[in-house]
Amino acid sequence: MEHIEWLEDTCQVRYAGQTIALLPKEYALLRHLYTWKNRTFTREQLLDSVWAMETPTDRTVDDHIYRLRRKLAKWSHLFTIETVRGVGYRLNGKIMHAPQPQALNQSFADHVRGMLETYHGMGMGAAMHTLASHQDVLGIRLDPYYEIYLPFIRGDFFWFLHDQAFPMPEKCFYLLHIYYMIETDTASCASLFANIQPYLSQMRAIYRDELQIATIGIYTQTGDWERARAALQEARNIVEPLQSTGFTLYLHAQEALLDLMSDKLDAAEAITDHALEILQSIPMQRELGTFTLLRGLCQYRREQKAAARITVDQALEVTRSTQFIPHLIHVVRKLLLFYRHFGCDPEWKGKYEGVWRELSEEYHFDSLKKEIYAQLSNLH
Repeated sequence: MEHIEWLEDTCQVRYAGQTIALLPKEYALLRHLYTWKNRTFTREQLLDSVWAMETPTDRTVDDHIYRLRRKLAKWSHLFTIETVRGVGYRLNGKIMHAPQPQALNQSFADHVRGMLETYHGMGMGAAMHTLASHQDVLGIRLDPYYEIYLPFIRGDFFWFLHDQAFPMPEKCFYLLHIYYMIETDTASCASLFANIQPYLSQMRAIYRDELQIATIGIYTQTGDWERARAALQEARNIVEPLQSTGFTLYLHAQEALLDLMSDKLDAAEAITDHALEILQSIPMQRELGTFTLLRGLCQYRREQKAAARITVDQALEVTRSTQFIPHLIHVVRKLLLFYRHFGCDPEWKGKYEGVWRELSEEYHFDSLKKEIYAQLSNLH
């Protein structure tokens, strides 16, 4: 069966760019039949499921089936609603035979990966999700890296805890990142980072490099400036040979936050201004959100509260638009840590504590923290 999108608010169904509008009961009937595809239902069963607490007749079901067949005729290659004589109706799903990924040439596969890397680099999370959710239609298969990365950016964090086939070194990388962004007790983050050290050598180089840069932030947020600057120097030695704009900006963001928190405001502003200048010509939206936030924090330190409020609000909206959930969480977390450290703007602090509570409830921070801490504290 192919991927069909269900737009419940508007009673629409969408497939491969085609949208079909249905009446509410048509939508409910189709959703029920599709959920239990290849299963036969009597008219009475369908009435109980779709028209509960109402008193329609068997004719009501027949009329709705007739209208669904007419509206969905263009999708007969996906499924058909068949009459089972003397019983009722059944939705029969069909297996599509799209080109198999291995039958497509290497240049096509490289092109697909190139598209994903571009969307990734530009912070276009919605485009990445759209491409991934239509693999069958497009006849593609995602690179293994993105098969793992996409659940992360859409906020499916429990998948990393419960997937048994996940290699432990990569699991450590993702679980530490998740814990770091949802736990405001920075000391426990540092403790878990120390605990995964034995697995670093088994990780992909890109994961090791990213963790090395992340340690700057861990030490910064515990107030250990000396270790943070030592980690910064080690990270420079890793990043400079890569000549990667993404890694370079990530390193600059960590350095600017370190300078800001350790009262080197001029240095933090210089790094932030330079990065925002680069981002005028390279529209990397996640990084734009990060450095917009840093500009707002610098404005707070300059006692420009009105401007700072506008800027941090802009940072949140830019980051939210990327649909990279981890980056949204990171932005709110950094902002709250700043407010607590410097004790400024209690009104905006309260506003963003509300945003944090909403994120916490939606992504179950409390349960996540307990499970991740238990797993990473008991590594063998």
